[in-house]
Amino acid sequence: MDQSLIDLQQVAMAMFSYMTTDISRVEMRRVHTIEAEGEDMLSLLFHFLDEFLFLFSVEPFIICRVVKIVEFDKENFRIKAEGYGETFDISKHPQGTEVKAITYSNMQVHQESEQNDIFVIIDI
Repeated sequence: MDQSLIDLQQVAMAMFSYMTTDISRVEMRRVHTIEAEGEDMLSLLFHFLDEFLFLFSVEPFIICRVVKIVEFDKENFRIKAEGYGETFDISKHPQGTEVKAITYSNMQVHQESEQNDIFVIIDI
């Protein structure tokens, strides 16, 4: 698998790990598919994370333990991903920090080397 896909998956899972202090308690009961597109890699990353944040922000408040990218078009900046998780339940999932929004502030995607680096600052 392309390293950039692994990195994008990890960024989304890191966001969910921030929302609960014990992501291992999230069971992979359901699969939720998101699609996002952008004008460049930064806007694609923004919309990708924003789609997953939307899943968590509206009922039934889905939290994902694992994110897998199933389609990625680097030339047209489109992505389709699946999030595996369940409905957030405060009695089961220790509450972490609320993520209010994804931001472009200092967002960076470095793809020059073998190891990609992605930096995202979220609004809490």
